[in-house]
Amino acid sequence: MSRPIQAISNSFPITRLPTKDYYMYDVVFSPVIEDKERSKRNQLFHHLQVTIAPQLFNPRLVYDGRAIAYSPGLLNLGGNSGMTFTVSLGNKSQPTAGTRGSYQIRINLTSSPKIVPSDVKDLIVGGKVTTRSTTAVNLIQLIVRQGPNQNHTNNGRAYFTGRDKKSIDRSGLELWRGIFQSVRPAMGKMILTIDTSTAAVYKSGPLIDVALDFLNFPGPRNVRNLQISERDPNFKRLEKFLKKLRIKVKTGVNGSKSRIKTIRGLVPEAGRVTFEKDDETTTVERHFAQTYGIRLSQPQIFGVRLTGKHSQHRDVVPAELCDIELGQLYRQKLPENLTSEMVKFSTMKPHVRLQKIMEGAVAYNRSEYIVESGMQLDSKALTVQAKSLMPPQVAFAKGQSINVSDGKWNVLGKIFFQPGILNSWALVNFCPERISPQACQKMAQDLGKACGDLGMRVEGFHGVYPGNGHNVENDLTRVMDTISRNFHGDLARISTTILIILLPQSAAAIRAAVKHWGDINNGIRTSCLRDGKILNSQYWNNVALKINARLGGINSIGISPAMEQFKQQPFMIMGADVGHPGPGVQKPSVTSLVYSHDKHGAQYVAITGIQNPRTEIIENLRDFVGEALDNFGSKNGPPRNLVMFRDGVSEGEYEAVAEHEIKAIKAAIQDVWTKRKVEKPEPNLTFIVVGKRHHAVFFPTSPRDADRTGNFSPGVVIDTDITHPGHPNFYLQSHAAIQGTCRSSHYIVLHDEIFNKHLPSIQSIAYTLCNNYAKATRSVSIPAPVYYADLVCSRGAFHVSPGATLSFDDNASVASGQTTFDLSVWQSAFQQINRNRRTDLDKSMYFL
Repeated sequence: MSRPIQAISNSFPITRLPTKDYYMYDVVFSPVIEDKERSKRNQLFHHLQVTIAPQLFNPRLVYDGRAIAYSPGLLNLGGNSGMTFTVSLGNKSQPTAGTRGSYQIRINLTSSPKIVPSDVKDLIVGGKVTTRSTTAVNLIQLIVRQGPNQNHTNNGRAYFTGRDKKSIDRSGLELWRGIFQSVRPAMGKMILTIDTSTAAVYKSGPLIDVALDFLNFPGPRNVRNLQISERDPNFKRLEKFLKKLRIKVKTGVNGSKSRIKTIRGLVPEAGRVTFEKDDETTTVERHFAQTYGIRLSQPQIFGVRLTGKHSQHRDVVPAELCDIELGQLYRQKLPENLTSEMVKFSTMKPHVRLQKIMEGAVAYNRSEYIVESGMQLDSKALTVQAKSLMPPQVAFAKGQSINVSDGKWNVLGKIFFQPGILNSWALVNFCPERISPQACQKMAQDLGKACGDLGMRVEGFHGVYPGNGHNVENDLTRVMDTISRNFHGDLARISTTILIILLPQSAAAIRAAVKHWGDINNGIRTSCLRDGKILNSQYWNNVALKINARLGGINSIGISPAMEQFKQQPFMIMGADVGHPGPGVQKPSVTSLVYSHDKHGAQYVAITGIQNPRTEIIENLRDFVGEALDNFGSKNGPPRNLVMFRDGVSEGEYEAVAEHEIKAIKAAIQDVWTKRKVEKPEPNLTFIVVGKRHHAVFFPTSPRDADRTGNFSPGVVIDTDITHPGHPNFYLQSHAAIQGTCRSSHYIVLHDEIFNKHLPSIQSIAYTLCNNYAKATRSVSIPAPVYYADLVCSRGAFHVSPGATLSFDDNASVASGQTTFDLSVWQSAFQQINRNRRTDLDKSMYFL
């Protein structure tokens, strides 16, 4: 059962599609400009249209920032299909080819047919994804984004004006709030989705100030701290931070002029650098004094190199003559200590977010590119039909159950649905200087009580052991040797041992070593606790949740009519994900598959691997699913139904992923059925993509549908009005927001042999699985198997020895001498979960 409601969306209808057809032109730059420097290409192309040849480019072309431009009419290229222009930023007339800072831009009419924007009707009316409809959607997207992106700092999808920002102390960075914009097809219409977005941006202004801010030396600021040598780790950090930034370099008499340049690297003691000038050796300091009348006050601090590292003639400028240009996006991975600042700044109450979205929608109809195309947009957000699902129940042992209408529950006074046995455990303290042995004993007592109160049988505590963190493997091995002696070699008791590890607040390296020792080398369960937590009963109950699930217990199960109907036949639920390295990082992508192996869809086993970076299709999926089916069948017999929840697939990858991965699953089924000579029919398959990175947001129209935060209460579904026309799909907000604006997840059904495309059944089962997450006592934003697959992907670092030269840390360097990616090197280093038959760690939920 569900209750109909209404929701305000952040989608704005395109009331009239572009009325003009567009011609496609190739755009080629010489010399070539790197893909990462899209902003430079945009600036040069804009300069060409506005300053160099404004009469020719009237109306202006829409440029994609890479290699294609679109014109609402044929260009007059003097009877030719192409023409070459020479452009230099800051030059109001066409400069001579080959001069410093100049580029040649070649524009050629392609042989592609005219692009007709109304071809989107193939998709929005007929539901067919065709080459023509895809091209038309991409063009409309570009027309809408062109105006704001051209006038503001942007990352392609969102633009940032700099009017709404926050400085982050001691980082060299600021946070800017901007507007995300995306044109999408919906049922019978095209819509513009507008949302808020946040980006880290380099602080502008004097380079010295930003460098001091970033390096964050202790004590008062002192420019002398920037007298750093190339061997100093701070020099390398600063160079990585500043490389490829645009700066304004002061020249002219007494610094009266300036030129825009790009940092290619840093040099120490810039004023002392020597070079040949007029057949004499001189210094940078003397050159600026004699040529420009500029006397350096800090010749001994670092400077910037404007030429390549191996260039014959180095162009060096002292840091004090450089200012960082405004509005440059920080494209590296945000340091961990700044992530919380980003979250705080991004978080907005629903009514504040909606107001900013409405403000962002106002200006679009004034864009010259939209006006020229004939397109019109409605500045009023769509109100869409929604429904509130009946909340599932969460069931415990002894008939205990809870209705979860508010998306959370308390385990106080409850008994785990299937309690595990804690019969061999110890506590290892890696922060003995902060936590005394007596405090550790109290922790163990409180944890044991919490586990016992929740129904677990608790016995076999082996005491508290110290660890120093310098040799984690020896510390833990020593503990296990003691436990073995305590049990006089009783392998059955030893096999269920779990070590509770107390870690300092910043202990990523120790945790990685603990998990590698336990998960990979020895097959021993470990559970890590951080120092500094509030040690109340709720905390220990949360720890007990993870321990019980790791030991093979079931904390609770979600119950709904649709789920109970689905359970009538043997089933297996799978979750799959791919975790990619950061931009530009030469590390493999980590793949994962988790699968249920119980009759409630509550216990899961994980399989993981690696593949080439940023490859979204799971290359080993056939092997993964084959192993899962084999193991499931050995325990339960063959399943009748398989449901795959696939995480992390973007809209443009739906077809490719469906084509490859559904075939891989079908092939795996055939492999196992043939190998095992299974006589029962092959299982039915339903394949659902779960998207988290969309920007569709929904707001209640009535207070009765909202919770105390102003968001919808959990269980709201939107499956009309703004959903994609190409596949059955829906948005489900399954969780309650702790703060800020709640974001739903997007479910796209790419293949369905089980539910006959009956979306209410799929919606209910998905919602029920969002209440099955073993680590939490609240509903989560995605089904538990998807969450588990994501957790498995995040553990890539634990599969490589802590002493190896390879690392999954995005901030670590690649292996020495590695210039191109070699997957085989990583495959040799990547070790699988320990398959110790006595402990069966690989069949447990070790990944929690």
